[in-house]
Amino acid sequence: MENSTSGHMYERIAAAIRDQILARTLEPGSRLPTQGELSDTYGASRIVVRQALDLLEAEGLIDRQQGGRATVRLYDPLIRRADLHYRSEPGAPFADEAIATERVPRYSYETKPDRAGLETAHRLKISVGDEVMRTDYVSYANDEPRMLTTSYEPLAITRGTPIEKPEEGPLMGAGIVDRFTSIGLRPTEVRERLHSRMPRPSEAERLQIRPGTPVVAIVRTSFSGNTPVETADILLAANQYKLEYTTKVAPLPADS
Repeated sequence: MENSTSGHMYERIAAAIRDQILARTLEPGSRLPTQGELSDTYGASRIVVRQALDLLEAEGLIDRQQGGRATVRLYDPLIRRADLHYRSEPGAPFADEAIATERVPRYSYETKPDRAGLETAHRLKISVGDEVMRTDYVSYANDEPRMLTTSYEPLAITRGTPIEKPEEGPLMGAGIVDRFTSIGLRPTEVRERLHSRMPRPSEAERLQIRPGTPVVAIVRTSFSGNTPVETADILLAANQYKLEYTTKVAPLPADS
């Protein structure tokens, strides 16, 4: 089968195996054929088969151990529906996302005062070095880290209010909308900007992802009118999540 298109042969082999995994023809926990068997099946060299397995491993579809056969991983990514996170009484969106895939959710956090760096200050329209309350979250599904979030809120706005510390007080655990509404700054707009990149070593370690796995970085800024009240950096492993955005389309004017 190897010919002038052999440079893409490993992608075709990976696609054939991927289809079987996603269709559950190959069930989670089952072992793939050996590299030699895959080589015979697809008429490809072992080097090409290894490239195909490298690709499937990077996508989070298989596990490989030194000297052992690859096994199929459970592929059931969480679906993050952005609109559910920014409404009154949002409940626990991440928990709902984890439970929807039959995983047990939990999160940890650390809150402390900090000084705004250049990027944070730009987003919040404050000066570099101004005081912010920083909260670092790690969200887990079945004790596996799935999302890293670092949120910044200007202390010039929240200091001395019941929401100064996001995870303390009467509104602990409430969403952004309800928390800032309680101090007269109801959010009117939340912007999310996404990009993909390779993780930094510390991020890969915290998310427990394999080398070569890209991440999706979401930059969020919440506004009350023209005033930014919060900004956050959200990091997801690209092979563990699907992102869903819903945009409402306005109806036609009555006289059209």
